[in-house]
Amino acid sequence: MIYISKRNTIVPTGIVIHHTAVSMTPDGRAVDMSVLASDHRRKGYRAYYWGKVYYVGYHYVIFPDGSVKQGRPETSIGAHAVGHNSDLGICLVGNFSSVSNPHGERGLTEPTEAQLRSLDELSRTLLERYRLPLESVRRHRDVNPDTECPGDRFLFEGFRSQLEARRH
Repeated sequence: MIYISKRNTIVPTGIVIHHTAVSMTPDGRAVDMSVLASDHRRKGYRAYYWGKVYYVGYHYVIFPDGSVKQGRPETSIGAHAVGHNSDLGICLVGNFSSVSNPHGERGLTEPTEAQLRSLDELSRTLLERYRLPLESVRRHRDVNPDTECPGDRFLFEGFRSQLEARRH
């Protein structure tokens, strides 16, 4: 008999936007889903959901070329923002902080146009699918004052204004 856990099931209540804070591994490889899964596994972000184990704490990851990869199912509890893991976590690969990545030594200093297009499309889809208000789209730092994620170079207000304009 296979045990199926419903315990980690959520109904999404919002969207929290993150950055990976790095784009490259210490050995110079680009961050990919296997790198994120290894890092999140080490940090204990494991979720057992409907017979499968997920390690990536975000629901979606958006890469510099705009490709979107799913980290875990939308109805699985996240592991990306303490107290807000019923929100969908979307992470952009890069470090958009002028403090921790002033000259780009830790990867992309701002989101690419392709990432922003994918973020806009994905966010609009999720807002509609779950009938969420625009105000439910927040940055990680909006729900955790101890982080600056997704960095000051992610122009959140402009993104949210654009998102609102395209919803109507």
